[in-house]
Amino acid sequence: MAKETSGNQGVKTKRQLLSERIKSRYPDLNVDDDEALSGQISSDYDLLDQRDQERQQFNDMLAQNPYAAPIVTGMATGKKDDGSPFDLGEFLIDEYPEMIQDLIEGNPDTKKHYEESRDARRKAAEDEEQFKAELESKTQSEDAELDAAIKEMGLKPEEVAELIRQLYDPENGLIRRAARFELVKEDFLMLFKILNYDNDLKKADNDGYVRGKNEKIDMMEHKQGQRSKLPVVNGGGGRPSTKDADPTLDNLDKMKHAYTL
Repeated sequence: MAKETSGNQGVKTKRQLLSERIKSRYPDLNVDDDEALSGQISSDYDLLDQRDQERQQFNDMLAQNPYAAPIVTGMATGKKDDGSPFDLGEFLIDEYPEMIQDLIEGNPDTKKHYEESRDARRKAAEDEEQFKAELESKTQSEDAELDAAIKEMGLKPEEVAELIRQLYDPENGLIRRAARFELVKEDFLMLFKILNYDNDLKKADNDGYVRGKNEKIDMMEHKQGQRSKLPVVNGGGGRPSTKDADPTLDNLDKMKHAYTL
């Protein structure tokens, strides 16, 4: 009997083997606590059942789509059904047109989605062409306006190039930086100067108009004053009359001369 005990020394029971396996996976678990050990085993079985369910769902998906299985298998194993190397790009080139056609024609909902997607792509292409045409027309119109402004201001080519750079540079142009909310103080000062320049021009035009109008009024008054100082000459060529003029007639005479300036 003692010999049998000695012969069984070093042989681990199934419980010990299971405990060690669980201990290697969960170092913090007390395998000597039956409650804790059974709880962990139960959790592992729940996880196993969940994975079995997910695996079944995955297999059902592969069964429902004949094109999914070779893709998944090829990517997983790196080989085609005939044992040759699998390449996803080559597979799509070889199989994609036929696969798409089969999927479209075999499913009314898929076909409807395809037609809607196709029409949307065509509409987007038409809108893009229209946008390009309008952009070309607007660009030509803007170029004509720029040429007219250059001619009116008498700008040099290098000044025009610098203006365009400051406005339209794709990285640091004023328009690009404004779209990114990156304008700095110098940019706003420049814009304020442009605004003030425009206001100054309007003010100068208005001041010139008022000044010209006032100068014309002063000139009229001056001419009227000069005429009022002239002596009244009677008909017949006699000597100038020193008789005081009639105020009413004098005023009528001033009005007549004022309207004939």
